[in-house]
Amino acid sequence: MAARSNPPNIDLKPKTSTAIKFMRRILQLALAASGLMAFAASGAWPYQDGDALLIFRESGYNDVEFDLGNVAQFLNQSNGYSAIVTNWDINLVSNTFGSDLTGVSVILAATESWTNTSKTAWLSGPLPNITAYNVTPSAWQANLWSIIDSIGTRPVTYDVSPAGTSSYSIDPGGTYAVASYDNIVSSDGVNTSSLSKFGGKAPFTVETQIPGSFEFWGIQPSTSQPKPPDALVGTFTITASGALSFVAGPPAPTISGLSVSNGISTVSFSTVIGSQYWLASTNVLGAPVSQWPLVSGPVLGDGNNNSLTQTNETADSFYSIVITP
Repeated sequence: MAARSNPPNIDLKPKTSTAIKFMRRILQLALAASGLMAFAASGAWPYQDGDALLIFRESGYNDVEFDLGNVAQFLNQSNGYSAIVTNWDINLVSNTFGSDLTGVSVILAATESWTNTSKTAWLSGPLPNITAYNVTPSAWQANLWSIIDSIGTRPVTYDVSPAGTSSYSIDPGGTYAVASYDNIVSSDGVNTSSLSKFGGKAPFTVETQIPGSFEFWGIQPSTSQPKPPDALVGTFTITASGALSFVAGPPAPTISGLSVSNGISTVSFSTVIGSQYWLASTNVLGAPVSQWPLVSGPVLGDGNNNSLTQTNETADSFYSIVITP
């Protein structure tokens, strides 16, 4: 692994004087009133609620943060849809951590506004995730929206210079530490030991060490009992050299066992939270699996192995597990 050293804090600029800021504010208000100020200044960090934030972090180095644009680009895709994620700057990451990113942690997060009627936040999680978030509306606002929104808005609030049009490199121990991912998630440095679990606010680890894969979960608040399962958007994979890819929907289940007793076949398989599983069977190969009859199910996945059974009608049967979101 290449040696790493922090680059100079070129992302940090002196605060403008109060007088200059005051005059700038007057000018902005005047332009807005005249209808001339439709957008933020060119090159400014574009974050708004609904944007996906990609974070790279490692103890002793700057937090590198990217705004990937609206999270909708990953939502409602057909199961199996795949794409290479390129709307971030690998050079900024490698300049910070080295060309070999092994051991660097990656996090992906997004949130809708707390004022939305149907509230959703999204967080990366481990493979497999067996722990649902199960969050109330008040906890959703305090522990998800508030934190994710702060990651997106504090760099602008504290006047940190962007590293690019959609990126920041912020020293969590430097002048503008308050705007860094580490500082925000750890409650201003209080819960640094729980950073991997979103400062202790998540029931699962949100960081994945590179190289590796991580799931992306949609989390909605609810007062129902039991609470509805989190929604799996898909799986991201990142290599040691920084190639990031996305596959929509739940991963294909893995059949882990098959047993036959008293004329009943039991098929065991892996599951993910919230997906439904069916057992398909045929005794004549040739037709695609999508046309095999469903003989039992569904069962709801919980992240653990589960099983489905069929009473055998013939001596030879072939099985497959069919998944629905």
